[in-house]
Amino acid sequence: MKKIRENWVDAARGLAIYSVVLGHSIQYGTPQNYEFRANEVFQLIYGCHMPLFMILSGYLFWYSLNRYDLIHGILSKIKGIMIPCAAWGFLTWMCDVLLGGYSDISLGGYLRYTAFSNWFLWAVFYCSLYGFITKYLFRSHILGYIVLLCVNYIMPNIGNYSGTKRMLPFFIMGILLNQYNLLDKIKAIPKILLLLSLGGLYILTLRLGCIELITGTIGSALVIVGFYRLSERYHFSVLRRLGEVSISIYLSTGIVFFFWIKEYFRISDSYRYLIKATYIFLMSIVLTGLSFVLSKLLQRNSVTNKLFMGR
Repeated sequence: MKKIRENWVDAARGLAIYSVVLGHSIQYGTPQNYEFRANEVFQLIYGCHMPLFMILSGYLFWYSLNRYDLIHGILSKIKGIMIPCAAWGFLTWMCDVLLGGYSDISLGGYLRYTAFSNWFLWAVFYCSLYGFITKYLFRSHILGYIVLLCVNYIMPNIGNYSGTKRMLPFFIMGILLNQYNLLDKIKAIPKILLLLSLGGLYILTLRLGCIELITGTIGSALVIVGFYRLSERYHFSVLRRLGEVSISIYLSTGIVFFFWIKEYFRISDSYRYLIKATYIFLMSIVLTGLSFVLSKLLQRNSVTNKLFMGR
């Protein structure tokens, strides 16, 4: 079995998390009447950034499927996902109580708030549970994943399940990508031809307004294939470092964007495009750097490493 820490995966996650911060900088740092179709960079980012994260999560989850049985696998995900979800949820809840006027300061209020915040962590957790159950019932056979997708399709959007319903197909794609070693099977295709073809298809699907399942799959394939093939020559050291702590960057910058940037740091629409673009770019760089430093500080302490990093 391949080594669990694959450099190209961290590099792809590093690009994905910077794209998230850049997208949020555009969304929360520009005027409030901002619309999705008004910015082509924003469209490129939001067309595939969360599907990409989920495919990579499924890709890495394949190693957990091979390592754990059902009970130990579920316990590992509770420690690795639910504990950070509760810790970051507490911080977000406190910020909303102190800054946003959230009125329910009871234990029940915190639990309800956490259940509906950090939707991506909940989606990864639910998808992981499905993965272990599918292994237990179907021994990770592709038929089991087909059954799982059918069940997911008819599930109602209740509670905090809507994110899981959207992301489960991408998570299963990631599992199958690793399980069947699909990346090695396309090595015979010239990488320039492959990347240009995927890039052209991604732009076309965005222009046509295709559904997320199509744009997310093609855009994610472009990034994954690109880093997988180019990592043979390039190290992508900076992106790899960001990718190693991508979840804490995602969660910590999310708090900053929601409670501070959108309230106090939106740039006026009266400025010229170049000034606004420079402002947004610098904002994304600064926030990414600061959240990376925070992540490293959290890793240095055993308690905060377990609470906020899931390690």
